[in-house]
Amino acid sequence: MSLTVNRGNIFPAMDNPKRLFVLDGTALLYRAHYAMINNPLMTSTGFITSGIFGFMNALVRLLRSESPDYLAAVFDDRAKTFRHQLYTEYKATREKMPDELAAQLQPLEEILNSMRVPVLRLPGFEADDLMGTLSSRAETLGWRTYLVTGDKDMMQLVSDYTLVYVPAQRRNPVKIYGRAEVEERWGVPPEKMVDLLGLMGDSSDNVPGVPGVGAKTALKLVLQYGSLEEALNHADEVGNKRAREGLQTGRELALLSKELVTIDCQVPLDVDMEALNVKNIDPVAGSEKLQEYEIRAITDDLLALAGEAPATPVERPKKHYQLVTTAQQLDSLCSHLSAAPWFSFDLETTSINALQAEIVGLAFAIEPHHGWYVPVQFPEKGTVPSLELEQVLAAIGPILEDPQCHIIGQNIKYDLQVMARYSIEVNGIIFDTMIGAHLLEPDNASYKLDNLSLAYLNYEMVPIEELIGKRGKGQLSMAQVPVQQVAEYAAEDADIAALLYPLINERLVELHLDATNSNLEVPLIPVLATMERNGVFLDLELLAKMSLKLNADLKVLVQRIHETAGTEFNINSPQQLGVVLFDQLGLKQVRKRSTDVNVLQILRPKHPLPGLILDYRMIKKLQSTYIDAFPVLVLPETGRIHSSFNQTVAATGSQYAAAVVGHDGPNRRFPLPTSDDWVPRQEVFSGQLAELAPFCVLKPGRLQL
Repeated sequence: MSLTVNRGNIFPAMDNPKRLFVLDGTALLYRAHYAMINNPLMTSTGFITSGIFGFMNALVRLLRSESPDYLAAVFDDRAKTFRHQLYTEYKATREKMPDELAAQLQPLEEILNSMRVPVLRLPGFEADDLMGTLSSRAETLGWRTYLVTGDKDMMQLVSDYTLVYVPAQRRNPVKIYGRAEVEERWGVPPEKMVDLLGLMGDSSDNVPGVPGVGAKTALKLVLQYGSLEEALNHADEVGNKRAREGLQTGRELALLSKELVTIDCQVPLDVDMEALNVKNIDPVAGSEKLQEYEIRAITDDLLALAGEAPATPVERPKKHYQLVTTAQQLDSLCSHLSAAPWFSFDLETTSINALQAEIVGLAFAIEPHHGWYVPVQFPEKGTVPSLELEQVLAAIGPILEDPQCHIIGQNIKYDLQVMARYSIEVNGIIFDTMIGAHLLEPDNASYKLDNLSLAYLNYEMVPIEELIGKRGKGQLSMAQVPVQQVAEYAAEDADIAALLYPLINERLVELHLDATNSNLEVPLIPVLATMERNGVFLDLELLAKMSLKLNADLKVLVQRIHETAGTEFNINSPQQLGVVLFDQLGLKQVRKRSTDVNVLQILRPKHPLPGLILDYRMIKKLQSTYIDAFPVLVLPETGRIHSSFNQTVAATGSQYAAAVVGHDGPNRRFPLPTSDDWVPRQEVFSGQLAELAPFCVLKPGRLQL
């Protein structure tokens, strides 16, 4: 099945030239992977597919919105390139591709091959060179090329027929760089970009550039002298001392840097340009291949590109979410909850800190695609019917406290914490979808409801950012969002948790993990909630004394460091420290001009200064990370630090709740457990772990806080 091409009109062009889109595959894969690094997508076997999903989503969006005539995806080859022959340190500081991302390369290529999307790579050359070569060949054919990448190096290729196409990301729209846009962004036209990049260097690729010349100085030099070579020829005239000395002594390095950043547009790439025609693409085959990796969210879009209806159409179910704003509606809701075998419960609040959050509204769900939302804070309050919080809690509180009313939720420990602040102890908790999902796939990095919805229901939820915006000063509180919007969002949260519960629980039963969940994990939820609520007492007076002592020690160390160095400098500045170590003291550079802890350890036997720097950093770290940081974390209302105990982090370890109970100051709120409450640690831990473990471990359920 070939792709149906519908000419787009986003980029009107003279004479209507054919349009080639060239995707920087490696860069797009990286960007997709790291965009979801905190909430990665995974298959049921634990294989991460975030990069594949993001790449294919961008590809489908491109095909749908831009309707290109020709298309290719280019990737870096693993072999060394001609640039490594010119400069052995080229890209030497770049971190190795993460294993979980490298593992996605072959599957992605299989998917692209199944779709018949041309995949190009060439040993000895980078993807940039292939992109430059394709755009050069396209220009000779009168085609217009769009280089799909965010790499600034590609700006040098921009011409009347070649543009850089930066894909949309989150709320940032697509950005097209033509000649004018390049000059507006970088201050120089495309043909001068190699001079600019050669002078300033590139730390990501370890291109050295000219010592003492940064981006601003490089721009001034190019604008004043016209090229890197002319800047070198007029080095003696440069007013900036560091830049002048760098140009005077770094001529060869500068010329090498320019050669390293210059893209080769004439590589021996054996490809027929007509083979890049999008009419050859088979979206149906790509859709089938994606489903092998459990990526279903974009398969329908692929089928739509082929002009076909989805093979198994997924109907978006109609949602029936009800606002509860009158006493009669509240009574009806309470009747439904009391009669239900179980119900889903979720809170909307003003903060993610459960010990400070105020209730904005309460959401409930019992049957699929139905839900209730009871608002108590919203901007329209006073102009529309509403209930007061006291009235709502008086009606719903007894239901939540009744152990015979079975409650499920997502991260329900948070809701339990908030309700406790309003003197309501939530009982009857029988399931947490987040914890259940963790038991099924303990290696996952995230168990957010959005991800679980995609994984188990193939349903994409409304992102919270659409309601309150991104993090920062402009982010709204839920109490500031119109009530109808919050109602849809909150009721959907409760609804999705209710839909997930039977699916996850059924899988737990199949794997014989239901007993672990019911007998250990769920009973542990209120225990951890109470531990968090009680908090940890700090002796602030002792910490203040320790901070003063460390300050005195640091002053002595600073004086010794300056005396040993023979000069005063900012000890916290790696650049200034590098000048002292390598330029003034003449110590040998271990890894360029790095001054990290490993380098200082190597240099310690060579001179007293590295050892003193290590001592300084250790004390500084102790003071800033612990001694001075802990008091700031004390909650003013309680005078304690309130930690968060997460049940969905560690994939291994004891299934027992371990605790060390010590002096809790004058406000101790629970008794010491008796000897009957403990299991000897040797029964739980062994080997070195036993030496590091607490003296004993609490038996499940015996810690009553």
